[in-house]
Amino acid sequence: MKSLRGIAFLVLVILTACTTISNSTPTPTIVPLHRTPMPPSEPQFDDRPATATAIPFPSPTPTLTPLVVVQSQVIATATAVPTPAPQAEVIVASLNIRQGPGMGYPVMGVARAGDLFDVVGVNNSGNWLQVVVGDDEVGWISGQTPYTRLLSSRLDDVPVVQAAVLVPATITANAGGGQLIFMTGSGGNLYAVRIDGSNLRRLTGGVIDPVVSPDGRQVAFTRWDGAEFGSLHIINVDSTGERVVKNDIRQPKSPTWSPDGQQLVISYQHGGLRDPENVCKYYSPGNFPRLSSRVTISSFRVSGDGSINVCFTPFEDLHWKLAQIDVATGAFEDLPSDEYSYNPAWDPQNPWRVLYDGNHGLVQLDVTNGNRWPITEDLRDTGPVFSPDGRKLALTYKQHDHWEVYTLDLETGERWRLTKPPILADPQYNSAAPAWSPDGTYLAFLTDRIGRWEIWVMAADGSDQRPLLPPEIQTRLNLEYHGVNERMLNWTE
Repeated sequence: MKSLRGIAFLVLVILTACTTISNSTPTPTIVPLHRTPMPPSEPQFDDRPATATAIPFPSPTPTLTPLVVVQSQVIATATAVPTPAPQAEVIVASLNIRQGPGMGYPVMGVARAGDLFDVVGVNNSGNWLQVVVGDDEVGWISGQTPYTRLLSSRLDDVPVVQAAVLVPATITANAGGGQLIFMTGSGGNLYAVRIDGSNLRRLTGGVIDPVVSPDGRQVAFTRWDGAEFGSLHIINVDSTGERVVKNDIRQPKSPTWSPDGQQLVISYQHGGLRDPENVCKYYSPGNFPRLSSRVTISSFRVSGDGSINVCFTPFEDLHWKLAQIDVATGAFEDLPSDEYSYNPAWDPQNPWRVLYDGNHGLVQLDVTNGNRWPITEDLRDTGPVFSPDGRKLALTYKQHDHWEVYTLDLETGERWRLTKPPILADPQYNSAAPAWSPDGTYLAFLTDRIGRWEIWVMAADGSDQRPLLPPEIQTRLNLEYHGVNERMLNWTE
């Protein structure tokens, strides 16, 4: 009986425990909040061929899951907040906005210091930024620190944009309906080639400073027979009929045709100091020698009495003059010119005017009366080439330690720098020896920006810079430019 009572008491205790309500709250199960940000709207692109195409964003946009606890009591619901696009600020005076991520793409606008842009894409290397530049329009600016500053240090959420392949723009019929006549270097081969790279042919060899006649049928050039003397030649553009116009000229260079094709003006060596010899001088005690900076000192000895013996060799100092030569007869006539007269260029529209590099800049010569006067005062202006309408010059300009191409308006005096390597380019590459297209809308020029000299082309305002000839042609030419007043290119119809 006692055992039955014990069992009954135990059952009662168990049932009482099962009906007791606990005061502790159960730990809720947390559903993780999805942290994927809303992607920015896909940028709109114009229909120009060089505009980059963005990689599509994932679709549909992921749905955020609310955070809940037990008993269906909602503690918090996350609201998706669009992440603002990073911004880039322009920190240089002006910066080109281009149609693609690279200097070879056409310029579509110019940004100024302080301009802010929303960044919606980057290129593969991250050094070009795709930015919003207007309603439904994007462009590209340099992302390098000398040019722009990111207001957001992170570009992790900005998509990488694969730019469209840079396809050379089609040159207009007038500008492109022709060929290039060029030399590979001073004393090298003379070639002709169609603008599209076809029909490459060698005309002759050993040429210096070729220039095409106004009618496009002949090429004048000089050839040096030795260290001191040379001759003036003419050859037809079909490589026939080569002949000597004038022999026994001391180092002739840079022929230029008169507008009627009857005369040529050249630069040639005339006077100055050639092959200087070593000189020794004695200075008595108390007299210290004052020597020019243009000498090389070979010995300097001070005697016990204070006298000085110094030996030195002056630098070679050759003078260059201008001369006019009749194409038919070879008649030779000196023209008024400076001691240093290089690179003559005959105005195609004004037969009286010849420009050349003078002692202190570019000089204008009236060949009908011999009067001359300066038009610039910068010794770095070299190699003037007249535009077909005679209103502008294209120049090769010594920019510190490298060459650049400029144009100069002869009516207003305004000048434009057309080529400019990036500030951080090491070394600063060269651009030189420009030649106008027949209609004056383009300029061909030489550049070594890829590590070797090539023939490139750009619009007359400096935009759309790109190789002119196919790579397989450029590689074969082995062009050389040494910055010694070479005239390399001619663009003819």
